[in-house]
Amino acid sequence: MSPELTTVLMLLSLFILLAGFPLAFGIGTMGLLFGYLTGGNAFLYMIPQRVINGTLSEYILAAVPLFIFMGAMMGSSGVAERAFIVLQRWMAGLKGGLAVATITLAMMFAACVGVVGASETAIGLLAIPSMRNARYSMALASGVVCAGGTLGILIPPSVMLILYAPMAGVSVVDMYAGAFIPGILLGLSYIVYVIIRTVISPEMGPSLPREMALKFFSRESAVQGVKYLCPPLGLVCLVLGSLFAGVASPTEAGALGSIGAIAMGLIYRTTTWTSFKENCYLTLRITAMIIFIAIASNIFTGAFLNAGCGQVITDLLLGLGFGPWGIFAALLTIILILGCFIDWIGILMIMVPIFAPVLFNLKFDPLWVGLVVCISLQISFLSPPFAYSIFYLKGIAPDIPLNDIYRGVVPFVLLQLAITLLCIVFPDVCLWLPRVLSH
Repeated sequence: MSPELTTVLMLLSLFILLAGFPLAFGIGTMGLLFGYLTGGNAFLYMIPQRVINGTLSEYILAAVPLFIFMGAMMGSSGVAERAFIVLQRWMAGLKGGLAVATITLAMMFAACVGVVGASETAIGLLAIPSMRNARYSMALASGVVCAGGTLGILIPPSVMLILYAPMAGVSVVDMYAGAFIPGILLGLSYIVYVIIRTVISPEMGPSLPREMALKFFSRESAVQGVKYLCPPLGLVCLVLGSLFAGVASPTEAGALGSIGAIAMGLIYRTTTWTSFKENCYLTLRITAMIIFIAIASNIFTGAFLNAGCGQVITDLLLGLGFGPWGIFAALLTIILILGCFIDWIGILMIMVPIFAPVLFNLKFDPLWVGLVVCISLQISFLSPPFAYSIFYLKGIAPDIPLNDIYRGVVPFVLLQLAITLLCIVFPDVCLWLPRVLSH
């Protein structure tokens, strides 16, 4: 079987299987089948070495369950609920203030969780009932919760950045530093949009009653802020500060964050033995899913590259005559299209090993490429038909019409595209902070 035919068949079968099969089973099966057809028994003998030395031996992956556990403990400790009450009282007199408080909480919670599902579920359960009672437009409320929840996959400590770094051979700390400013810019752009939108159409985001307002410069405000906002923000600063200062590795920072999250739950007296066990089981389930997909993807990409398909893709792209930037734009377009159908883990694990060498050969900065790809992957959470953020929201608020959700997320998808374009046109948006921290 020629490499060209193998390439077509593997990619075609991948899309067909992913339409109805679990991700790991689909790509793992295709990897084994085509690996055996093109490499015979030699490929089967190579699998244990690829899995053990190529996936399970990555020390950095030990940080994944630690940050997931940190987020799970933060979610069950009641920190988000207390912080949300303070934020919404501060912004009670502002048109769209409840939505602004929701995005602010999402930015804060994103720096504690690292995964979208936990972040969006916690925020949605708090914000949707409050915005419904305040007579908010459900389209605006849906867009705010869905877009705010996706910040958890970009703002450090992000699981996606941990998984990407070893595949592209870049530092996790540099990835974290590079994603920090784009993540904050995304959150700020959401806030600006909400303020402008509610100024134009006040009925979409009415202000809360005056009796709910909390004066920012008051003794009660200071006490509430110190009691309910400083502990989670302090934990985030401790974790990210130890990382950026070079005091702790990502795995050590994850352990520090997990201990801090447990301590916070004990201080607030919300952590029980039952909730602790449930958070451990949740961490095990999510980590096992990620590792299983990583192993299956490793087998698939191993078969793909071993059959010479990677060279076929490289020759095809270089032969199109688009030039380096045209090829880069084509690859980003492919990633955006795949995001409508495939989970970000699948795109990351399958496409990055195939396409990253092409971009590196074209002399693009590996760190910048990784950050732009990860920022682009965030869009996949909001792009239908398989928009995971929309599924999460429907799970916690099934009565919200799907049309309202789709209308609500469109402006935020455009904002995500705008920030992605900003990072492409001005690479220093991503590269300035890593450059500063490296000196």
